[in-house]
Amino acid sequence: MTRLSDLLKDSKGSGVYQLQGTWSTNDLKSLVSQHGLAFFFIDGLEIRSKDQFLEHVAGTLAFPEYFGHNWDALADCLTDMSWYGADGFVILYAAVDPFAEASREEFGTALEIFKESAEFWHDREKVMILLLSGSTEKVKGLPAIIV
Repeated sequence: MTRLSDLLKDSKGSGVYQLQGTWSTNDLKSLVSQHGLAFFFIDGLEIRSKDQFLEHVAGTLAFPEYFGHNWDALADCLTDMSWYGADGFVILYAAVDPFAEASREEFGTALEIFKESAEFWHDREKVMILLLSGSTEKVKGLPAIIV
């Protein structure tokens, strides 16, 4: 199984992964910071709709005021991130199940945007890793990673 520390070294590890095993948000943040990357934590326990998801992501990642609160705007901001002077980005989206179960199609769209954003940064040789935790089948289908 792949270890997160191995993926943080260069853009080849950019992607969307299912986070497995025992971990703490503080340990993840510390590990990511050691590599000069920006770390963001999305707590999905209260997210059940597209609007809640977009609002939470926009706040957590400090999107600019012009963020349009739609899927295109999410993709645009995730492939910009110019307001951060980091060497790369790691987003932990914990507890995806409430959104994935309440809005399956919308969650699928969010997942596709995450994948496309990670690919965008990979092509530009910058790290973009999205870690998802949950039991939904869409998460279980992702490559697994441990801390």
